[in-house]
Amino acid sequence: MKITKVTATSVFVPYEAPVGPYKGRGAGEGTMGGSGLIVKVESDGLTGWGEGRFEFETDPADVLVGRDVFDVEGAVAAMFEAGIRPGPMSGVEMALWDMIGKQAGLPVHALWGGRLRERIDFTACQGIKSPSECAATAREVIERWGFTFLKTKAGDDLEHDIAAAAAIVKEIEGDAILRPDANGGYGPDRAAEAMARMRDVGVNDFEDPCSSDHTEVLKGIREDGTKVLVNEGADSPSAVRGILIAEAGDALMPDTPVAGSLLGVRKIAAVAEAWDVPCLMHCSHDLGLKTAAITHVAAATPNWSGPNDTCYHGLVDDILTEKLTIEGGQIAVLEGPGLGVEVDDGKVERYRQ
Repeated sequence: MKITKVTATSVFVPYEAPVGPYKGRGAGEGTMGGSGLIVKVESDGLTGWGEGRFEFETDPADVLVGRDVFDVEGAVAAMFEAGIRPGPMSGVEMALWDMIGKQAGLPVHALWGGRLRERIDFTACQGIKSPSECAATAREVIERWGFTFLKTKAGDDLEHDIAAAAAIVKEIEGDAILRPDANGGYGPDRAAEAMARMRDVGVNDFEDPCSSDHTEVLKGIREDGTKVLVNEGADSPSAVRGILIAEAGDALMPDTPVAGSLLGVRKIAAVAEAWDVPCLMHCSHDLGLKTAAITHVAAATPNWSGPNDTCYHGLVDDILTEKLTIEGGQIAVLEGPGLGVEVDDGKVERYRQ
């Protein structure tokens, strides 16, 4: 079965409250919706769909047309060699798995060895807001979608971050676990002090308090009692090796647009498994295709412990024919062939950027 055509469309779907606008560290007006590069791969009457990021600078069709659909590793290697960036490449690789699953009549997780989990946990992400708005958003996502894991952005102003975290912890009263994310914003000189103050207000889980280049600082923070999650720097099996050797993280957070593929993310998880360090998926303001793919990764990868990041609940719509359902902060593992979802071509056109 040979690849005959590869096309890609950049799309944007707006957020509604309480997710949008989503303000990250130094994000100005914030992110107003989910976006992705929707990739369509065709072969012998079958179509595979994937979701990547950014745009192709090299036409993937020039590299892939005529290649065997089942040669996923070969396709990824060929795209790397051609200089295609990981973000758009990840959409092609995802589409190949979708097509292979459809050809086999199996969900993607079955292609990877089978389902270990039936429902997948997700973390409701929110941007930087006032402390009172943070608390109100936390309560809303718990009541509307049943999330038991929450994430708020941080890193611009420590005093604001402490106040916001304290307000959220007071509001959720044990109903959920809060994990702020500073995107390395506190730096190595302030990170330990910042985490001590976070623990004082009840925050014991934290993502990227400083860059993963400073492994000794992250290890010390762990030893002081904070569970450290590492996203920045978790981009390849070789890159995470230093983090793991240094005992700098309690969990790693890879992502397909950075790793370049679902296979790349699973390889990172396999390396981390040797150190008994679990993985969960980072959020790139994902739409339904990638969110569906996350359920397959989490279902089939032993060293996957969730809860994966998501802003999906904030989308006003999706490019799928039917939006995914979040109940109890979870999404059921999809059992249809391939990714188990159908793309609405009309919606792809409607939300084209």
